Amino acid sequence: MGGLGVAGCFVESEGLPPPVEGFYFPAGMVASPGGRVLYVANSDFDLQYNGGTVQALDLQRLRRRALGLLEALNPREAAAGASVRAACEQVGLGANPAPLLYPGPCAPLDIAALDGDEEIVRRSAVIGAFASNLVLAHRPLPEPGATPSQTAQQNARLFVPVRGDPSVTYFDVADDRLDAPDAQRCQGDACFQLDCGATESGGRCPRDHRIGEDPGQGRVREKLPLEPFGIAAGPDGTSIVVSHQTLNSASVIENSWNEGKRPELAGILEDLASGPTELAAVPRPRLVTQLKRADRAIDYQPAFVLTYVASSQLDLIRYQEAEPMSTAPALLYQSTTTPITALASGTDSRGIAVDASERQACEAGCGDVDYECLARCAAIPIPAYVAHRFPNSLLIGEVTTTLIEQDAEQPEDRWIAAYETLAIRDAAPLAAYPSRVEIGDVIGADGARHRRVFAVAFDSGLAFSYDPAARSIDAVINTGRGPQAIALDTGHTCSDDRERCDCTPGSDGCEPYSLMYIAHFTDSYVGVVNLDMRKANTPATMILTVGKPVSPRESQ
Repeated sequence: MGGLGVAGCFVESEGLPPPVEGFYFPAGMVASPGGRVLYVANSDFDLQYNGGTVQALDLQRLRRRALGLLEALNPREAAAGASVRAACEQVGLGANPAPLLYPGPCAPLDIAALDGDEEIVRRSAVIGAFASNLVLAHRPLPEPGATPSQTAQQNARLFVPVRGDPSVTYFDVADDRLDAPDAQRCQGDACFQLDCGATESGGRCPRDHRIGEDPGQGRVREKLPLEPFGIAAGPDGTSIVVSHQTLNSASVIENSWNEGKRPELAGILEDLASGPTELAAVPRPRLVTQLKRADRAIDYQPAFVLTYVASSQLDLIRYQEAEPMSTAPALLYQSTTTPITALASGTDSRGIAVDASERQACEAGCGDVDYECLARCAAIPIPAYVAHRFPNSLLIGEVTTTLIEQDAEQPEDRWIAAYETLAIRDAAPLAAYPSRVEIGDVIGADGARHRRVFAVAFDSGLAFSYDPAARSIDAVINTGRGPQAIALDTGHTCSDDRERCDCTPGSDGCEPYSLMYIAHFTDSYVGVVNLDMRKANTPATMILTVGKPVSPRESQ
């Protein structure tokens, strides 16, 4: 990524403890699916401290502030005549004293000064230096008809690649899923669980939560390769694949959800093309899931799309699980390569995201054993989007699933295998230099959700909104310096507390919203962008700076 190309020596016993109430070179960020928690990984990029941090932020409290400010900036009656200064003061902030450093109308929200019911950073932990990203994986929901005792252990895990160790540090975190009826959703303070074995909030994660440091604990009996960088979680969160940029390799971590079993390094894939960088997991077709639940054999291995900074190609790599109770390494292998030939130079691809929403909406309309319906849905291509440099562009492609069939008397015996292929179809120009890509929704003028692809350009301080239906960039958002990571928070609120809830659109108190959070690596803060296009004064605009911006030492 733009700010993560250099690493140095790191010794965790040296230096001052890192700040846990503020941000420091944030490199990764993800919002929990139920909208309760925003997880942030800080990298300690300049080695001023003896480690980086992972924080669990109270997203409900942060959302309440952001939406309150949004209402003040967009009064319902134009005659209200509220000034920008008055809107900022209404939420306890002054006017922005440094708009060239950080955009937005108001002074920063100093989260380190908040406590009690206003506290934003609810939990934190110290990790090694040079965290590059993070990914959140959820335990599969129980089978229909499972007893309450079988659903009582629902939880999730957060995985953070840390280049300074090197390791992938993992955390047991809470499950706050709203749209899964059988999930045991967390309540209250339990939502901010951030367990890495540290004895207290703000403590250092011990060795047994750092995957790959001890070769005796992994299935392959090797250490994790150097420079863990990109990371993605496969179907059911049981396979975590990591890229290793300088060693031209990838590794897979087997994440068993069995109680008492820790994640372990399970396989290493070497001799990849030069500069493997970011990963995106390809969602498994529901047909495959349902056939396996019916004990029907179908040959399918989870797929991941891999980008490269120094090679003009994208790869599909696959993970084949080892046999149960086996001590043999799991198999991670290169499936197909897609050359990038549509541009003058195909090298330097960065972030990647795939959007299976159309296919999944189709699958949701099929019964569990309506295999013909599920097969039709599996034929719907999955759009893929890649942040590319030289030239600066958003590559637009699609992942296609091919089903292998045979003659069979029973419908469930018809399909014997499935696999994916990737093709690049188009490109949209962007400014220098795009880094990360995420997919989310804006709230349109009609009050409905509309799909968008968001890309941040680290060096130019811009974020782009791409409308896949119109096939064009529909908004350019001014950010601060070094936008690095994106998290989306979209849903409905139904109370003054701004808690995301499962309400019926149009009913009393049920109000749609959409916010984007951008981690600014260079000046160590998080910006909040309004994505509700009904707000005429602030559409696709950064409205709030979270954390006090701090310029890098060499620029002070």
